[in-house]
Amino acid sequence: MPVNVLVAALLLVAGARLGLTRSELGLCRDRIRAGLRLGGLVGLGAAGVLAVGAVLPVTRPLFDDARTAGIGFGLLAYRGLVRIPLGTALLEEVAFRGVLFAGWRRISSSMVAAFGSSVVFGLWHVRPAIDLLVENDVAADGWPRLAAVGGALAGTALAGLGFCWLRLRSGSLLAPFVAHAAINSLATVAAFIA
Repeated sequence: MPVNVLVAALLLVAGARLGLTRSELGLCRDRIRAGLRLGGLVGLGAAGVLAVGAVLPVTRPLFDDARTAGIGFGLLAYRGLVRIPLGTALLEEVAFRGVLFAGWRRISSSMVAAFGSSVVFGLWHVRPAIDLLVENDVAADGWPRLAAVGGALAGTALAGLGFCWLRLRSGSLLAPFVAHAAINSLATVAAFIA
């Protein structure tokens, strides 16, 4: 996790050295409240959906995840409050909705930047999707696995578009960061409960 935080910091330094401004990166102080508010609202909505999904018999199996089997509350708290927000969401938001989005937006439109950075975000998640399928023994090799990975890529790219919308709407990188951290952390809690 410290490596991910360091990489996020280095990406911001690289973006600044390339001439990206605080505003372009979504790091203006006057947008902090807007970012926290919008990201928090999305996080609250996700909490409700995930809580219902984790307890309903029809959707509960969707939350089965071998990665949460047998972990205690201490490790769950560490993952949800530290590892996921700082080790995953921070790096990904700085990289994809911060530096990549801002750089792409500078040479094209916001829409092109959103689509481009979201496709790259989806591709970034191909390996984790494969690992998740293998660890949970979900899809056999061949077409079922390819379809599952393709679905994960498409779903993650769509999530990336949503995070770009949060970034644009709030003017702050905090909005997608808070939403991303909340969704991933709460999904881990939902898997633990299920």
